[in-house]
Amino acid sequence: MHEVIAKAILASCTKLKYAVSESDITQSIAKAKEGFGDVTSTIAFQVAKSQKKNPAEIANAIKDKLKLPKEVEKCDVAGPYINFIYSQKVYAGFLKEIYSKKENFGKGGKEQIQAQVRDEQVQQQEGQPPQPEKAEKAEKVLIEYPSVNPNKPWHIGHLRNALIGNSLSKILEFKGFTVQKMNYINDLGLQVAQSIWGYMSLPEPQPPEKKFDHLLGKQYVEVSKRAEKIEQEVRRMLKKMEDRDPTISVRAREICESCVQAQLQTAFDYGIYEDVLIWESDIIESKLFNTGIEKLKVSDIFEKKTEGEQKGCIVVKLDEKEFPSMKSDAKVIIRSDGTSTYTAKDVVFAMWKFGLLEKKFKCKTFAKQPNGVALLSTVAKGKETEFSKADRVINVIGVEQAYLQHLIKYVLGKMGYPQAEKYVHVAYGRVALPEGSFSGRLGTWVGYTADELLEEGVKRASAEVEKRLEKSGIKGREKDKVAKQIAVGAIKFSFLRVSHNRQVIFDWNRALSFEGDSGPYLQYACVRANKISVKAKEAGITAVIAAGYSFNAAEKQLIKKLQQFPETVEKSAYDLQTYYLAEYALDVADAFNKFYEASPVINAEKEEEKKTRLAIVVASLAVLRSAIGLLGIDVPEKM
Repeated sequence: MHEVIAKAILASCTKLKYAVSESDITQSIAKAKEGFGDVTSTIAFQVAKSQKKNPAEIANAIKDKLKLPKEVEKCDVAGPYINFIYSQKVYAGFLKEIYSKKENFGKGGKEQIQAQVRDEQVQQQEGQPPQPEKAEKAEKVLIEYPSVNPNKPWHIGHLRNALIGNSLSKILEFKGFTVQKMNYINDLGLQVAQSIWGYMSLPEPQPPEKKFDHLLGKQYVEVSKRAEKIEQEVRRMLKKMEDRDPTISVRAREICESCVQAQLQTAFDYGIYEDVLIWESDIIESKLFNTGIEKLKVSDIFEKKTEGEQKGCIVVKLDEKEFPSMKSDAKVIIRSDGTSTYTAKDVVFAMWKFGLLEKKFKCKTFAKQPNGVALLSTVAKGKETEFSKADRVINVIGVEQAYLQHLIKYVLGKMGYPQAEKYVHVAYGRVALPEGSFSGRLGTWVGYTADELLEEGVKRASAEVEKRLEKSGIKGREKDKVAKQIAVGAIKFSFLRVSHNRQVIFDWNRALSFEGDSGPYLQYACVRANKISVKAKEAGITAVIAAGYSFNAAEKQLIKKLQQFPETVEKSAYDLQTYYLAEYALDVADAFNKFYEASPVINAEKEEEKKTRLAIVVASLAVLRSAIGLLGIDVPEKM
């Protein structure tokens, strides 16, 4: 439609001898403000500069010479803006496309464009006839989340990480990318060593914890209080773990695996799934770091310091423009004693993700996930599995890690790897409580774990469902299922509707509100649409878009909003942001509720109204389900 309108404006400008291109006109077209039509063009501003006239005068001149295409019902001028109103046939065309595609509307994109593959180009160069076009191979994305240490339960900050990663994975898969979801398990860090020491040395907390990750978390708080006294013991244990001591390392892995199993229960409760667990101990065992570090050492971007504080260290020179706050213009990669810094290890791991280091890990099934996909885990003995050679690497990590993530990308680029441009850090702000931040060491996360959040949510949702039992028709065990779906939807929406780089001040009442801009509000809109659809079919009404149907204002507004779904998903995938979809879903729900009030379906006067409006209901349900489904929100059958 933008192209159609651009051609019409160009023809008018040509008659007026205005020097302007079709591209300029197309770029000037955007959605019109509410009440001013469907789309608007601001081309008059540009033309006015060259003609040295008032933009409003130019806009009226263009309108007067404009031959309206059949797709446009009316054109008006408001000051310098040229506004267009689509014809009824255009709205019918929009609705037909959405209704016919339903859950596939908006799916796919640039990654699925048909293109000649390289071998076909070679065939043409050799004089062979071109072969039929094949689909270009989808870009492979490796996304890492939530990578929580295996010594504690998920708190609500970890939950934000996991929800973002889970939703972005869904969005990218919807757009046609091949997505692999990775969870990095750092089972050789100091915090983990402290927890292993605590589990082997301290009594269980009282009262006993039902979940193993909560048990370890509370013991970690106790260990932190004794950190100075037991530091040497913990260091010795960590050394044995790193050296793969046959007794300590095996026991430590067992404890960590038990913790991860407990964390996975939390993930599954929230409908969060992954493809593989990559354990740091297995990376050490595989010698991947050793191989990668040697590759770093021979790169000409690194140098060995011969004097000063960094004498004997291997460093990388930093660009002052990119790292203005650094005290030194060099970053240590290898210490003077030959040990690698975390930066070096992170660069090596990034290289492996892109397939720049040839290494396949051995894997086996770690858990059967409720979505039917087996969760694999790296192991000492298993089947070699490919989890690298990504075209794009995405790391969902807190904003406080922005410097390190930028440094990794910088080093990869300096080493000459073009993949550096495809290394993406999705930074997210902290989650705080109304009374302030919480700390893992101090144990102030207790009461604010993802498990406790869901437990509280289900309790509140159950109370709301109980009030509406008779009206909703929900019975028996169904109540518990619906309450959980509502609670999970409410929590997910409250986290994902906020721009990732902003802090979330978590509040129980706001997160679990059942009124206004919330997850339950969106779920209810879906349930209402489905109920209308079911009742209409029971009444013998079939969805058909009647020829020559005249859409009313509420119907037009809803269809226009539905038509924006593909561009919203495209923008969400491009910017790696979930809040676009969250706000879009609210707009659709609002438009649907206004349509519901203004346009009865079953009780409509005319048959064509019943059939066409039912098609609108079905299309709305499909789009709204898709939108909130990409946020990981399920729709209950009843509410």
